[in-house]
Amino acid sequence: MKKFKEIISFVLLVLFYLLCSFRYFPDRWAESLVETAIHLLQVAPFLIGAIIIIDSIMHKMSGERLPWINKSRIFLTLGLIVELFIGMSNYWTQNLPG
Repeated sequence: MKKFKEIISFVLLVLFYLLCSFRYFPDRWAESLVETAIHLLQVAPFLIGAIIIIDSIMHKMSGERLPWINKSRIFLTLGLIVELFIGMSNYWTQNLPG
């Protein structure tokens, strides 16, 4: 039962991350999917680099590597935080007067 709850929470985290990173263009679904893919490919290298740094720090401190599920949870959590800041930046730059 615990494993089932972990899988459900992981799937929900993935779906929430994809929802937050989706770039929507009204009535243009193909462009929405292309822009979302471009955005994910631009953000992913920075998140992967952060995961490598976090994993190496954890390995140095505890002597063990993080399991893949924990690495992916950290990746998604950092991705949500990055998406929050990117969204705020887009909102502020689009709504500037002048």
